[in-house]
Amino acid sequence: MLKPCSARSSAKREAILDAAKASFVDNGYAATSMDMVAAKAGVSKATIYAHFQSKDELFAAIIRRRCDSLACAIDELTVSESLDARATLTAVAHKLLTMLLDPDTLGIYRMVVAESPRHPDLAKVYFDAGPSRGKERMAEVLNALSRRGLLKVPDVWQALDQLIGMLRGEHFTRALLGLPTSDHTNLNRTVEGAVEMMLRAYAP
Repeated sequence: MLKPCSARSSAKREAILDAAKASFVDNGYAATSMDMVAAKAGVSKATIYAHFQSKDELFAAIIRRRCDSLACAIDELTVSESLDARATLTAVAHKLLTMLLDPDTLGIYRMVVAESPRHPDLAKVYFDAGPSRGKERMAEVLNALSRRGLLKVPDVWQALDQLIGMLRGEHFTRALLGLPTSDHTNLNRTVEGAVEMMLRAYAP
């Protein structure tokens, strides 16, 4: 039995995104062509353009897909009234740092940094679809904790800069540079330290 058209279309879209992600990470943004993506995905170039109007749009879709797992996790946390501030922040911070340390995420980040001087539009696409979107979702969590009286955060955007900055410490930097891990830090220790600082700074 043939799959419904919508299911076939969705499968092709995912195949295109998978192929494009691999091509961008392996070859860089500028060196990746739609022909290359089409060959890797096993589809025609016309099929790609039926889903994505440009290479920028294709790249943005990859970033949005990377952010979806974090957004879903945050959605689940915002409706849970059973978690206190420490448990909520720990879950969100752990999810975010795990995503930041993912090899695909690191590969995309390295590529954007390398290409952004020549392709500033690419940097904007990345920032709008990735960091900015993720930060908006995390702001919902801090606002929810504040409404429940569990935190007192006068400037949510600044508080998120502080949290994200602490998470992107030595452990993240070593992973970004391809260096071995250190005895002084690991994922759990980084998350625990960042959460503790947030709780001390924004206790009600």
